[in-house]
Parts: sequence; C-alpha cells; structure tokens
Amino acid sequence: MHKFWRRSRGYGLTLIGIAILLVLLFPLVWVVLSSFQPTADFYAPVASLIPQTFTLENYSSISSQIGPLLTTLVIAIFTAALSLAIGIPAAYALAVFRWRWVAIAMFLILITQVVPGVMVATPLFLTFSRLGLLNSIVGLVIANSAAGVPFTILLLTAFMSGIPGSLREAAHLDGAGEWRTLFSVIVPTTRSAIVAAALFSFLFAWGDFLWALTLNTNGTITPLSLSIFQFVGNFQTNWGGIMATSTIALVPAMILLVGAQRYISVGLTAGAIKD
Repeated sequence: MHKFWRRSRGYGLTLIGIAILLVLLFPLVWVVLSSFQPTADFYAPVASLIPQTFTLENYSSISSQIGPLLTTLVIAIFTAALSLAIGIPAAYALAVFRWRWVAIAMFLILITQVVPGVMVATPLFLTFSRLGLLNSIVGLVIANSAAGVPFTILLLTAFMSGIPGSLREAAHLDGAGEWRTLFSVIVPTTRSAIVAAALFSFLFAWGDFLWALTLNTNGTITPLSLSIFQFVGNFQTNWGGIMATSTIALVPAMILLVGAQRYISVGLTAGAIKD
C-alpha cells in the first residue's frame, strides 16, 4: 500500500509539473503560431489558436529587423563578457579570502538584485548623460551588466566556496600566484557555473526593454525589443510583424538554453549543497 501511494504521488507531481509547463509555454506557442497567420485574421470576431490560413508574409515584411537583431546580439554578447570579466575575480575574492566584511558585501550585492530597475532609471539616465554614454552600445552594455554582474558574483561565489582549499594550496606550492590559480585551477573547475552565469547575463541583455528605451533618445541604437514599436501605428497595429519579430527573437535564446541545459542544471545547483 505504501508503495502504491508513493507511486501515485509521483504520478500526481508529474502531472502537476506538466500542467504548469503547458501554462508557461502557452504564450510562446501562441506567438509562434500567430506569426504564420495574416494580419487581417487578428481582427477576426473569433480568435483561433491554430491559424486558419498559413502564410509567410509576416516574415517577408520584417527584413528591416536584421539590423536591430545584430545590435541586440552584440549588446548581449558584450554584456555577458563584461559580467564574467568582473564577476569571476570578484567571486573568487569573496569565496577564498575570509575578510570580515564579506558578509556585508554579499548582502549589498543581493540588495541590487531586489531593487526594481525602474527605480534607478532616472539617476542612471542623468549619470550616463553627463558621461556621454547615451545612444551608444557601450552605455547599454554597462547598463545591462548592472544586472548580470551581481548575479554572476552570487552564483560563482556559492560555487567557488564549495571547492576544496587543497586545490588552491597545491597550486601555490607549484609556484602559482592568485591570478594563475584562478584561471588555471578555479575557472576550469567552475566551468558549469560560469556557462550558466554567462547565459543568464546574455538573456538579461537579450530581453532588455527598460534600458533600451531609457538610454536611447534619438533612435540611433535600436535593439530588437525596441524595434517592435515600429509595427504599432496610430490607427492600426501590425500584429503579424510583431509576432514574427518575437518568434525570431525566441530562436537564439532557445538554442542557447537547449545547448547549455546541462551546464545550467549543474551550475545553478552545485553551490546549494556542501559537505
């Protein structure tokens, strides 16, 4: 009887998980399917999940999105690179050197993750305006890294704290300094966590809308999330173009998530359990 209830519980949890997954995936499925239906069908009296007429005209009308797509890709890649460049040494220092103020530093870093970005949008805009970073890829990379760097530090610090100290001591006995120990010993050991941190930093920048809207005043730099507005008119909205652009924006993120799935699962859980 006990075995029966335990098996039933397992089936029940599986069904609940599938139901939650379907609810979460429904908007994405609807966007993808809607991108293949004519714009006129969006204004039909009765909406349908499955398009009644399949067409590729929405994709043929969004050739102008290639530029924003490449711009967003450049911003996301450099955001991930900057987040790792700052986050890896910072996490190593916080995990290895037992300074008295490490707990305070970790608390302050955690606070940055819970503060809504819209609260600092105006101060950041004024600061970037004085520094001449408005309407630039550099400005957007720095702004997006404000979310990527703290996340990278928190994730990698938890991972590096679980690495045996004997590895670092052995490297020092072989004559390696702190920087060589970091890049020759610690970084290869924390590869899974680094890939997970880089991926999430990339996705933060890939889906950014707040900084793209706030830090662009003349439209010279137009990320993909901001370029969707060109389909919104005064009297009519090109929903087909919006859905097609959104579908294209999903492709790189899905490829990265599927390709790095193993690293994500290991990287996000490795620092959760310690001996």
